[in-house]
Amino acid sequence: MRAHILYTRSFCVALLLTIILFLTFIYGNFGWQSTSEASSTTVSVSPSTVTAFVGQNFMVNVTVSNVYDLYGWQFRLNWTAGLIEVVNVAEGPFLRLGGSTYFYWDVNASAGRMVADCTLLGNVPGVSGSGTLATITFNVKGVGQSPLTLWDVVLLNSFEQSILCQVVSGYGYFKAAHDVAVTAVNVSPLTVVPGDIVYINVTVQNKGGYTEIFNVTVYANSAVVGVQTVSLDATVSAIFHFSWNTCGMGKGDYTISASASVVPGEVNTADNSFVAAEPVTILTPGHDVAVVGVFPSKTVVGEGYPMNITVKVKDYGTYNEVFNVTVYANKTAIWTREISLTSGTSAALTFTWNTTGFAYGNYTISAYAWPVQGEKDISDNLMSRTVTLTIPGDINGDGSVNLQDLVFLAKAYGSSLGTARWNANADINGNLKVDLPDLVILAKNYTKKI
Repeated sequence: MRAHILYTRSFCVALLLTIILFLTFIYGNFGWQSTSEASSTTVSVSPSTVTAFVGQNFMVNVTVSNVYDLYGWQFRLNWTAGLIEVVNVAEGPFLRLGGSTYFYWDVNASAGRMVADCTLLGNVPGVSGSGTLATITFNVKGVGQSPLTLWDVVLLNSFEQSILCQVVSGYGYFKAAHDVAVTAVNVSPLTVVPGDIVYINVTVQNKGGYTEIFNVTVYANSAVVGVQTVSLDATVSAIFHFSWNTCGMGKGDYTISASASVVPGEVNTADNSFVAAEPVTILTPGHDVAVVGVFPSKTVVGEGYPMNITVKVKDYGTYNEVFNVTVYANKTAIWTREISLTSGTSAALTFTWNTTGFAYGNYTISAYAWPVQGEKDISDNLMSRTVTLTIPGDINGDGSVNLQDLVFLAKAYGSSLGTARWNANADINGNLKVDLPDLVILAKNYTKKI
């Protein structure tokens, strides 16, 4: 009996050792995690502490470290509603190392919480190591502090088993911004002669949460008109007055703008400058007309097809004028019109150039304002632009209709004047849209060369 008991005990010990060895083999070959291994896996908000200002965007990552065979994950994140709001949630690159993924997220802004989850697709092993699971972009709406609480974190391996992990949340400190802005520039009068005074009122606002001291500078084109140092309490706006003595200034149109210097800590500087809605025109005492712009609707046009040309003229003198404007293609007059302007005003004149019968080549399109009686300065009576006249369908103007032109037309196909993909040169027939007739014209001339 004693011998039998000893035999039975030996058999049980051997069986137990066999089971232990078998489990060790299984754990080692199939990646099952022990408790000690799982405890080293951590899911964290990174960075753990964030400082940002009202109006500013900031990003936090949810990261995983020391994970083995990660196939899918989920987390929830809470914050103080009203202080910050989610702008975007993007999947991180970590799980995609294992192949294609499905990623989902949802935000409850009023409650200040979100959920995100992601899984690999297909019969593939999980991913091991450390990396970013997701990136959340927030915008700061108010001043205060908020925990960024990470919870309900679930990690699954490729055997649909849970992976134990530690969870580390984050915290945010949200401060009032430093932000000054120019919100308006009002100018009077808009038409003057040299020596007149122009009055400029600049509205400046402190949009931030701190008292700020900064400079406000006013410009006429790029020349400084004046500088004032101002002090504004938080959220306060004020109007500051400048005057511009135009003595010694030449005739022309002057863009009036104002700029607030950047204060320490300011992030949003896009609103620190403001441009007046209309320029100030300084006239020439006497008679003076000018061409101030020539705008062909295309830079390349097919021979035999029309194109529009707009000419802008202005009366810079102190008298009302009646005068002729002539447009030339090289030395050939292609259009003439009489125009009447009152002092300081301008007009845009548009006509259509019929290119039929003109030879291929580059043309200088010139607009000439015929001098009026008593005019002394005619240096600005002529302005020109260059247009290429070529084979219909030669959209890039290189002298041949080829694949490059077809690509240009394809990129603009279906567009019309004013839309995002519009290319006027691809509108071969000039009907203000790129469509089938343009494609047919190009096809008929395909492979032709000058």
